[in-house]
Amino acid sequence: MSPLRARFFKPLMCCLIVIFLSGVSFVQKSLNRARSDMGLTRLEPLENAPPVLAFTTVALGGFRGLIANLLWIRATQLQDDGKYFEMVQLADWITKLQPHFVTVWIHQAWNLSYNISVKFPDHADRWQWVQRGIELLRDQGIPWNPQETMLYRELAWHFQHKMGASMDDAHMLYKNEWAKWMDGLFDGRAPNFDKFIDPQTPEDQERARRLREEFKMDINAIKQVEEEYGPLEWRLPETHAIYWAYLGLQRSIRQKDYINLRRMLFQSMQTAFHRGRLFEFPIAKERESDGYVMGYEFGPNIAITETVNGVYEQMMEEDEAQREHISTAHKNFLRTAIYFLYTHNRVAEATKYYDYVRELYPGSIPDEVSLEEYAFQRLEEEFGSTSQDRMKAMMLGILGKSFFYLAIGEQDRAIGMELLVRKMWDRFHGEIGKGQDVRVGLPPIPELKREVLLRMLDPKEGLAPVLADQLRTRLGPALREFLPELSGLPPRTACP
Repeated sequence: MSPLRARFFKPLMCCLIVIFLSGVSFVQKSLNRARSDMGLTRLEPLENAPPVLAFTTVALGGFRGLIANLLWIRATQLQDDGKYFEMVQLADWITKLQPHFVTVWIHQAWNLSYNISVKFPDHADRWQWVQRGIELLRDQGIPWNPQETMLYRELAWHFQHKMGASMDDAHMLYKNEWAKWMDGLFDGRAPNFDKFIDPQTPEDQERARRLREEFKMDINAIKQVEEEYGPLEWRLPETHAIYWAYLGLQRSIRQKDYINLRRMLFQSMQTAFHRGRLFEFPIAKERESDGYVMGYEFGPNIAITETVNGVYEQMMEEDEAQREHISTAHKNFLRTAIYFLYTHNRVAEATKYYDYVRELYPGSIPDEVSLEEYAFQRLEEEFGSTSQDRMKAMMLGILGKSFFYLAIGEQDRAIGMELLVRKMWDRFHGEIGKGQDVRVGLPPIPELKREVLLRMLDPKEGLAPVLADQLRTRLGPALREFLPELSGLPPRTACP
């Protein structure tokens, strides 16, 4: 290179560099905006991040993706080898390196709740790991990715399946522990949501604070879910699955994934219908001096029958690809709703859906089968054959349920079950004929009631004292009819 050319080469290169950098600076903002709008960027600064997370995302810059990839490969190897505990720390590092990497949040939460939890035989230990999986999604994953559809879907799945279903041996402990937590927040079956929105007392203010800060729930969204899909039992996990699916639909921007949230909401509503009521009753501890703990039983939430029906119809309209499968589920739901409503002494509503399902799905219930006959058919499907011994056992069981619901104040369901027993008795004797009454007939209903009450009011093996006293009170003078020898006994000591 000639001396003259060399003299001007370096200044020329410096000028070109300055020009190019200036040009880049003009378009950088628009490029960043386009990357963000298209969901391509993973390197934007985090606001209000913990110091460790802020340091790693800023100091490592673009290299954090390479490091995260290496850690991800190692975490995958550990998972394939079944080394879930070792994988936990690696996954935690990955989330700190790339907090917007949705997949790692989902895998880590699944690992905690499903893979690690089952390694513990003690159910209380399992519950701790399930909580950690839920908290990871709810307290970290969603706050850093508030518009990511799949995080809401995964969190709703944890409530619906891991806690709400019965696949895990410890599922009843999960439900009981969650019910205890929520009972302290929602104050029973029908909470006043306005108290959370505008709390006036220190107690209400503390509840509202815990909902916002501890459980990361939007109080206005809670009220919207209740108004649109309720009445719901907020102490049950499937209600929280509905809440998080609903919240995801409100916040998410990935419309192509909306169908996953709609299906989750639809499935959770179906579950809430089948077992969305919570009944509390006292259970004595091993020693009488230990007092009592609250037990829980689950039953159908028939109050949301119309709402669930509407959700089915909406899903069939919005999910064309699965319309046929949803319509089959809809038909089965309507058939079940008829049976539930009939056994809850809500015959008018049962008649309404009986006519509706036959009109919408011809042949689903034969024309010659009446509402009452259909209810008995469903009963036979659930309990099998109707021999004398089996029929008596079924009737004793239903009467026991009737007296239990009477004790806890579920009057409609108690009456519905007793009426069902009476119809079962009449039908059985109508089928066997008068000449067979002595040989294979059933005992009179008062004798069946007496047998059930003797067992339920037995001081040693019957109901807890407080429930027994509630049953005595609600039976009133009728108790003398069935158990005159017990009607004069003083009430037992109530639960403290």
